[in-house]
Amino acid sequence: MKFRAIVAIGFAFVVLPYARAQEIRFIGSAIVDGKGSDMSGLPPTLLEDGASRLNGLNGLGSALAYTGFENRYVFLPDRGPNKIEYMGGEAVDNTTSYQDRYQTFDISVVRDTSQPTGWRVDLKHVGTTMLKNTAGESYIGISAELAGPGKSNRRFDPEGVRVAPDGTLWISDEYGPYIVQFDQTGREIGSLDAPEGFLIQRPAANAKIEMQSNGVGRVTNRGAEGLAITPDGRFLAVAMQSPLIQDGGLKGLNTRIVIYDLQERAGKPRQFIYQLDDTKMAISEILAIDGTRFLVNERDGVPGAAGRKLLYLIDIAQNSAPTELTNAGYVGVAALKLPETILPDGVVALHKTKFADIGALLNDAEKQGKRAFANERGLPDKIEGYAWGPNLANGDRLLLVCNDNDFDNLETGFPNYVFAFAVSSASLPGLIVNQLNPAVRFAP
Repeated sequence: MKFRAIVAIGFAFVVLPYARAQEIRFIGSAIVDGKGSDMSGLPPTLLEDGASRLNGLNGLGSALAYTGFENRYVFLPDRGPNKIEYMGGEAVDNTTSYQDRYQTFDISVVRDTSQPTGWRVDLKHVGTTMLKNTAGESYIGISAELAGPGKSNRRFDPEGVRVAPDGTLWISDEYGPYIVQFDQTGREIGSLDAPEGFLIQRPAANAKIEMQSNGVGRVTNRGAEGLAITPDGRFLAVAMQSPLIQDGGLKGLNTRIVIYDLQERAGKPRQFIYQLDDTKMAISEILAIDGTRFLVNERDGVPGAAGRKLLYLIDIAQNSAPTELTNAGYVGVAALKLPETILPDGVVALHKTKFADIGALLNDAEKQGKRAFANERGLPDKIEGYAWGPNLANGDRLLLVCNDNDFDNLETGFPNYVFAFAVSSASLPGLIVNQLNPAVRFAP
């Protein structure tokens, strides 16, 4: 299997007040409770943790993508359940043999005066697609499915998904980090090379052993997290969740955003610095506005009123041109590492402007009686998926947001939420919502 990439864009940061209430406002939510079955055709067999079913419709929100076709969206579960400790699970970080897949839903946001916000979010599950490698083997979430003699790599931790204008899907993987292209049957049809210094040299099934064995590359479980595609389908932006090991890892602020030109795949991708607010924050998503502007989801892992879930606006065509790290010599290897918290002399990071405090908007909506949350736990800890949708009936832009509930169900944790926001067209002039080529459909 070809190694493939996932990377990040960074910026020096300018923090401005987040978007005013009239510019972005909460208009509704819906849930999938995690107790249902998907359309995979798999049996309800319990996985190694003894609690999660092989065909469970759960863990949906590591990523969310608009297909560009009618009201159809793709939800991406990650590698599967791993919160429950089970006998022998310490060797594989309690991961399971969950078969990777994406779920297809139709989502409509419609006027409804009976709702406290005047809007209603309707969800309809229409399909499940299993992810397979080029040999037709299922990708699996368990950490032990590494490549070996006569054996291809099958371990895959999907974290970001976007649909290209031709209807194919690009999915980022945290294990690699890899970026893989799939057709609508879920078969791998292409991949991108990882930049130098992003791959670890000694992957292991156990996270502690893996971290102790590597001094270069992505931090374990902090790999390629966010993925965006520009509306014309030419560029992929990949955001690393946290800085590379050699750039400070969990003690660092300077993470990387990588931009791939899909028309020149043999060329090296561009790399930029994105500076996190502090070491408790990480990137979970990146969403294109147009060909150069993106929204970056920066969050902590704290639920409830204390949680920070922020959207920052960046522009790789900013006036003070951001430094392209490879051109400046910071190619990613240990000898050319970035400082943990400060910027290198002469290096310009991406400027970031706060666009919205998503956590505050949801918490405020709940306090105002708008029923943002379905249970008493309130704001989820992991707000991770963002997608634009078709314009609302009043002309506002639709922004959908979802959470990774770690395969919990409604009784024991957070449900799978879809939060809907209306964004005024004046707050993001020039926004282009991704569309399929006219002859392409997106089937479940």
